Amino acid sequence: MEGGSFESSLKPGDTVEGRYRIVKMLDQGGMGTVFLAEHVLIQRRVALKVLRPEYAENADVLDRFMKEARAAGTLGHPNIVESTDMGFTREGVPYIVFEYLEGSVLSDEIYRVGGMAVRRAVRIARQITSALSAAHAAGVVHRDLKSDNVFLTDREEASDHVKVIDFGISRFLEAEDERSSARNTLMGTPQFMAPEQIMTPDSVDQRADIYALGVIVYEMLTARRPFQNDDAEALLHSIVNDPPPPLERPDAPPGLEEMLFTRLLAKDREQRYQSMKDVEAALEAFAGILREGRDSQPIPVASRPVDHEASQAAKVIALPAPKRAIGGMALLASAVLAGAAGAALMVLAPTPEPDGRMAAARTALQGEVDKLASTFDDEARAAHLRVDGLAQAPQLRAAIETDTATLKDMLGSDFRLTLAKGEILEIFQLRDAGARVSLLRMPQTASPIELPARSQARIATDGKTTSVIVAAPVTRQDGAGLAGTIALAVPIDLSGIEQRIAPHAAGAIVTGVGLSIPLVDAASATGATIEVKTTAALSAELGGGQLELTAQVPRPAPPAAPLGYQLAGYASWGTGGGLLLIYAVLLLRGRRRR
Repeated sequence: MEGGSFESSLKPGDTVEGRYRIVKMLDQGGMGTVFLAEHVLIQRRVALKVLRPEYAENADVLDRFMKEARAAGTLGHPNIVESTDMGFTREGVPYIVFEYLEGSVLSDEIYRVGGMAVRRAVRIARQITSALSAAHAAGVVHRDLKSDNVFLTDREEASDHVKVIDFGISRFLEAEDERSSARNTLMGTPQFMAPEQIMTPDSVDQRADIYALGVIVYEMLTARRPFQNDDAEALLHSIVNDPPPPLERPDAPPGLEEMLFTRLLAKDREQRYQSMKDVEAALEAFAGILREGRDSQPIPVASRPVDHEASQAAKVIALPAPKRAIGGMALLASAVLAGAAGAALMVLAPTPEPDGRMAAARTALQGEVDKLASTFDDEARAAHLRVDGLAQAPQLRAAIETDTATLKDMLGSDFRLTLAKGEILEIFQLRDAGARVSLLRMPQTASPIELPARSQARIATDGKTTSVIVAAPVTRQDGAGLAGTIALAVPIDLSGIEQRIAPHAAGAIVTGVGLSIPLVDAASATGATIEVKTTAALSAELGGGQLELTAQVPRPAPPAAPLGYQLAGYASWGTGGGLLLIYAVLLLRGRRRR
């Protein structure tokens, strides 16, 4: 079947497998066509990627297509596009269902603005790094990471939310087929290829993605790619042998250019960062510098500022040395005045805000509880897309209506389901009396999942593990009511928030929406109590409500007066003491004369 006849076979208004109604064509590429579609039952808009029919018999292309579905469907990260379903058109051509994204491709945005601000580029790079870190942890190397495969969306009034797309040529390290002819084939986009991807494509690992990230960062900052040449052979030669041109961005914070050239774009992959986790940590450090407004100047060496006000006070209070003509009573009065002036300087001097440390801690804790709420919302949405896709799978719907044995047999043969570490999946059957009976739990040794009551998602914790739990109804095959429910529990890693809170608090606990999550050894904590709530409520999917972080912050020592005022005070006291000494000498001489 030719591409033209295929295009005419799917047109607006058509329905694919009775579930997805075609709205319009979005894009057409070498491997297939992407349509905007709408789920008939839940009226959710999705992107439907259909493989070109002439490739349906090509084993290598079909393998790439299935890899994309597998990667996008199992990684479950808020910065990776989600795949919720797959199937076959009436012509027997495979398709993948993705979440529908609205926004712009990163490459388009880069050249629209002519190069991005450093702060914006770092923010976007951190999200890409987070996505690839999750992929690498699952054994997936993207191998075609580029600015065209990064999508920027707006989420809840927050701009530049990243979605990494197109894992079509990704490599699954834990199950790589050594016999695949594609292993020795040059695959990817040349301008983003690491040198080893060109020289020895069979040895590509996660460090090739780290190099590609470096190219993206360079492109975001300069609106050009490190190596550009219409001659493909010359381009590949430059990538392998030539150093990239300098950034020419004087507003870049110190160290950013060095990190880019020596740790991301290094020719030798042994010289690069060895994991995306390392890249995340480096970008986090630069983000901290930029948040403090130091992105346009070198980091200054701390120096004590000159306190001009205190200097003026010292000039006013310093008294001239007394002349012999000054009488005893004048000396005594001057000494008293000098002492009083010194005391006034110490008592009345402006001091740093005693609660400055507390205010800084409050600001930091506010940011962390907001990040935690955002993480819960993101994970709930990502998990929901996964269970919604499972709930629509015809094989699963049929198995739920039968019995446990049929369900287990299906999961072992026709329907392969992979869970990440710590995740729990439970499938319930709805009986005639309205009771839900658990048919299957994966893993079998896991604790039963308590289904969300009112909302479709909830947060749960047992004091050690915190999870987001989502559920989706499964309709009967004949459409007459419900057959059951699928529930998924996704663990949330709180180690990051604990590490960031620890410098500010001796102990902390998160409460709200039925939760009590201890952080930073809250049991033995002492100090002043700070309570902060999320600035915005959780999403409606999680039932709304706010999280509250209660932390014990050690009280700071009472602040001392500024150094200038201290010196002026001591000078006044010294002057007063000297005058008293002169007064005493004069007094003794007067007595001797008598």
